[in-house]
Amino acid sequence: MARNNNATKSNALKRKIGEINKLKNSNKSDLIFSKCKMGLFNKVTELSVMCNAKAALIVASLNNKLYACGYPNCDAVIQQFFTGKDIVEDGEKKKQEEIVETLRLEYEAIEDKLEEEKNNFEAIITNEKTKGDSIFPCWWGDSIDDMDLESLEEFTASLQNLRLNLGSAVDEKKLMFTSNDQFNPLSNLM
Repeated sequence: MARNNNATKSNALKRKIGEINKLKNSNKSDLIFSKCKMGLFNKVTELSVMCNAKAALIVASLNNKLYACGYPNCDAVIQQFFTGKDIVEDGEKKKQEEIVETLRLEYEAIEDKLEEEKNNFEAIITNEKTKGDSIFPCWWGDSIDDMDLESLEEFTASLQNLRLNLGSAVDEKKLMFTSNDQFNPLSNLM
């Protein structure tokens, strides 16, 4: 009985894939091929970069066109597969490989830095939460003793502008409330 339970759980966790049928519309077929090809190429490159491995993928379309993708270089990977040894490449391909490797190392360094910054941010947030203070302090709670005359005048003007805006918003709401009462016949009865 327990064995049956485990089997149904593992089947439920598996990713469900719909039926694969051949498409009749060639335009739709070409579009899907193009999207899937790009997805495969991205996965091959991602796998190669993450695992620091050499990989190559060759795909043939319905029109018998060949498309190839490889890391660090498709030709070198295929040649190594057939001969069993690395080939000496010309200078330009070697430079491209060095550039790709440099970019891969920079990418890894940026990922590490991003993870470190994320951890620092989370530490700051948890530290602020444990203090009990707000993460974003209220501007009206700041001391005005340190402000110079010009800053105080700007602050006063801002507060007066805020007061005017709030007053006009309240007047607007009152006007809307009274106009709604005039048009609602039931409000006059109450």
